[in-house]
Amino acid sequence: DKISFLYMMLLALDANFRLKNQLRANEHQDPSLGSGMGYFVESTAYKAHLRDYITEKDVSSCIAFAALLQKETRLTTGLRVLGVGGCLCARHGVVRPLGLGDLQKGERYANMDYIFLSAMAGVAVLLLAVSYDIACQWKVHLRERAKKIEATTPITTSLNEFEIQFALPVWHAVAHEVTCQTQNLLSFAVGVGRTDGEGIERTWAVLNPIGFATKEMGDGARHDAIENKVDHLNFEKNIGQGNTLARKLIVAIAERDKQVADFKEVDRTLTRELPQKWKTRITDWLKDPSQPNPYALEGGASRPSKAAVLKELKAAEAQDAEEGRAPLTDGKSTMSSFLKAGLQLEETQQRIRAEVKGVTLVTADRSSQIQELRNSLCKKIRTFQRLQEIYMPGVTALRGEEEDARDQDAPAPKAEHIKLWMPSDLTPLQRRAASRPGAGEAESKLRAGQCTDTLIKLRSRLHAQRHLISWRNSNSVGQRAATRSASLIGRVGDRVGRIADKYRHARAALIQLKGINFAPEFKELKPSDLHVNQEQESDVVSRKKLARLGSAGRKSRNEPSTASAKVALSWIWLVGGGPGEEEAALHATVRVEWCKAKARKDRWVEEVLILREEMKRVLRILRWTQGEWLARAVMRQDVRAELAAGLRAYAMRQVQVHRRLALGFHAIWN
Repeated sequence: DKISFLYMMLLALDANFRLKNQLRANEHQDPSLGSGMGYFVESTAYKAHLRDYITEKDVSSCIAFAALLQKETRLTTGLRVLGVGGCLCARHGVVRPLGLGDLQKGERYANMDYIFLSAMAGVAVLLLAVSYDIACQWKVHLRERAKKIEATTPITTSLNEFEIQFALPVWHAVAHEVTCQTQNLLSFAVGVGRTDGEGIERTWAVLNPIGFATKEMGDGARHDAIENKVDHLNFEKNIGQGNTLARKLIVAIAERDKQVADFKEVDRTLTRELPQKWKTRITDWLKDPSQPNPYALEGGASRPSKAAVLKELKAAEAQDAEEGRAPLTDGKSTMSSFLKAGLQLEETQQRIRAEVKGVTLVTADRSSQIQELRNSLCKKIRTFQRLQEIYMPGVTALRGEEEDARDQDAPAPKAEHIKLWMPSDLTPLQRRAASRPGAGEAESKLRAGQCTDTLIKLRSRLHAQRHLISWRNSNSVGQRAATRSASLIGRVGDRVGRIADKYRHARAALIQLKGINFAPEFKELKPSDLHVNQEQESDVVSRKKLARLGSAGRKSRNEPSTASAKVALSWIWLVGGGPGEEEAALHATVRVEWCKAKARKDRWVEEVLILREEMKRVLRILRWTQGEWLARAVMRQDVRAELAAGLRAYAMRQVQVHRRLALGFHAIWN
């Protein structure tokens, strides 16, 4: 059914390591007021389940920051609980009943599986989408683990009753490998609308301040305090649905119209067979993920990619540790994971700078999202700096010297401008004095892989730009069509510029580490290199054609001819390939861009439909709740008259509260 996604439940999972709890001798004398009757899972059955998984290790993933997170969660002395795992509604951020559970030894499958299945109790839907920042690995064998839990615990939730999509939250997905992103990104999941999966992070941000108090509480008092706060948060979100859904719908309608128009413009540039062929590829991939991924770009390279280099470095480090030459720090962190985390921090900084600078992606809440990114980045940088003390111990002094030299009256640099002090940021003399042996060599290999990966992405974007320009020059007629085409090409050009800046930064770091002659295939990237064959001349023709609109078709003099002029093939097309490969690459890259454009369009169309359906459901549940309270008003007739009057008065007050909410929401939405 085309609208079955309207009845899909969307959940988000995550772990929070700020809500710790210390060991208390009187734990058994401090029970919760209603264990298993609120948001925390029932303690007795939960602890009995965990006894079977005492030796299970923390969840591993393809995220570079895993080593940093593991380092943060290793300080367990004196702690009864390291944090809290949670499950909530990914659409509205409302915590699910029985959707919280304590984490004793990190973010383990045993804990998160139990919390997830508890939160699913009583759910009567067929379709389910789950967002989790390690969904790429957590989903493997989940159904087998769930069957075991169902057989050995009071939980009766069976995952066989659901069709489940697993996905990575939009912002967290950036930390995963590219292949993992294209395979699991929430934006590519059908029926989720524009859900970002990050609502649980916003809930943690509100709960974190009470962590200082609950850390010292007994077990029961802590659960009651957290549940009380969560109950208040859920209540605030529910009574705020009127304004929240109205704002979201205004933005969604505008974005839907824009994305639909953009997609039609892109779709018109293709022959009639290609879109149908690519739609079939998307459908086949959704049915069977082992089929070729329509959102992934296949490409070769003369040098290994960053992922291949990282794998090689990790293998070498493991061999060194076995032979006693370079033991792994804390048994978890390695030089390669430390350096990769630094590269990803750089990418996040570049992304924020581009977001701040760009003007084509402005939305109603863009400013707050950028600030959230900055706050998250600052936390990761502080964690990175603590690990940096191990692999680059001399950097602390250098950082202090720079801070002393900084103008104290000047504002502190924002997160995207904080210097990371990678080995490439140091002079050779500083590098030898401040870093462990091999740091510069390891970074140089990663930088070479980064250059390779970036060039592949750059070629993809340039191919898409060439295709759009060629179609516009041949088919775009009239001011309106030409302006729309120029807007599309401009957005692709913005992406080309950001990728080019990333390549230049990686190449500069590589030169700083190894010298200009280390990798001669990575040449200086000039603005004149950013084109596919004949693109510049054809674009000049188009601009002059646009300028002549309304001038009776008069031909301008000295107009260059694409038939006689030819641009030399840029060197970027010769790295890992040859001049004869352009057409095949063009087909693949345009296919990727078309599929992503279709996904963006589909998600915004879904978002509008979902929001309108949510508005209907909110009004329905408010009417249903009024009926429930009306029934309760006359339910207790076997008590004293005074008590019965009080119960009736309270019930009628609840009827009026929900009636006013319904009338208010209806007025806002109409």
